[in-house]
Amino acid sequence: MSKQNKTLLLISYDFPPSTGGIARLCHEIIMHMHHYYRHIHVITIQKEGVAVPYQDMQEVSLHFLPAQRGKAEFKALQLLKKWSDKENTEVLCGLWHPDAALALLAGMSNVFVLTHGAELLTGNSKFRKYLWQPLYAKWVLGKAKKVIANSSFTESLVRKINPKAKTIALPLGVNPSFFKPMSNKKQDGKIKICTVSRILQFKGLDFILESLESLPCKYREQIEWHIAGTGPYLENLKQLAKSSSIAKQIYFHGFVSDKVLPKFYNQHDLFILATRQADTSTQVEGFGLVFLEAQACGVPVIGTKTGGIPDAIKEGEGGWLIAQDNREELTALLKKLIDKPELLSKAGKKARERVEMHSNWGNYIKKLNRLLE
Repeated sequence: MSKQNKTLLLISYDFPPSTGGIARLCHEIIMHMHHYYRHIHVITIQKEGVAVPYQDMQEVSLHFLPAQRGKAEFKALQLLKKWSDKENTEVLCGLWHPDAALALLAGMSNVFVLTHGAELLTGNSKFRKYLWQPLYAKWVLGKAKKVIANSSFTESLVRKINPKAKTIALPLGVNPSFFKPMSNKKQDGKIKICTVSRILQFKGLDFILESLESLPCKYREQIEWHIAGTGPYLENLKQLAKSSSIAKQIYFHGFVSDKVLPKFYNQHDLFILATRQADTSTQVEGFGLVFLEAQACGVPVIGTKTGGIPDAIKEGEGGWLIAQDNREELTALLKKLIDKPELLSKAGKKARERVEMHSNWGNYIKKLNRLLE
């Protein structure tokens, strides 16, 4: 649907050259949505880094805010209050706070909010539980024209805060032209498992290690585990790995850039990430884009039935879902896959087909465009 008489205004502090899920999502929105609108404006924080490609696109204008918080919000409010054509501007906000709140306070009417998961949780904070969420977040989410969640789980969190909010779940996509199968896999008889993640304890890498180590010897000898990522739990994980019985079969690759990520996925037979979810924590996997990236490369995946992961993995179509911290379930599945490696190949093909048919940015943007009305 063409909206050549309308303007799209994207407000997001998380924006390239920043990395991370929200910044990458905003990048995909800009790269695809400019075909539908008369013009796209972006309000974001000034950052150091490589120039983003749309800085040279005539259809896109970038408005930079000071890096210092407080000053950034003040400048954003000034910009938004002076906005000349509010009626024909559709405002898409990367987060409900401060992005959507600023738009509403400035009198913008067509405000749409993207939600991701963690920002909707209270954890152990009494301030978030009794003031921030039930008053502030409830007001913002209720005033939004539509709240677009990245998974059914995230949508349920929005409804918990404000049952009257106009919500819809729109699972994310991936670029199947960038993340695609390659013929660079070494055939040495080993089942190569990979994990791509920020190294945090709630990501469940310690659980994966325990499960791999608990496999009978004849199965342990047939696997390798390759870990890409950095984070505060990395040194703890390295110590656990070093003292394990499979220390020589675990490889730490550190940070792997987006540019070489498809090659990394393609060097492996299976992707595992066993994220945990706890009511007392604000850490959760709102969706799990890495699962789609691996599947797009023809690599089958194993994930937990936590957060929004069930929207990223469809059982029997390139992936398997297990209960959180259920070692027996994971080890039984691994033994089955090691005994019958042809199952991995079949699942990898199904994973790729699913991404091509459903879980790609093209489909996501078409649906998003219809929602922004």
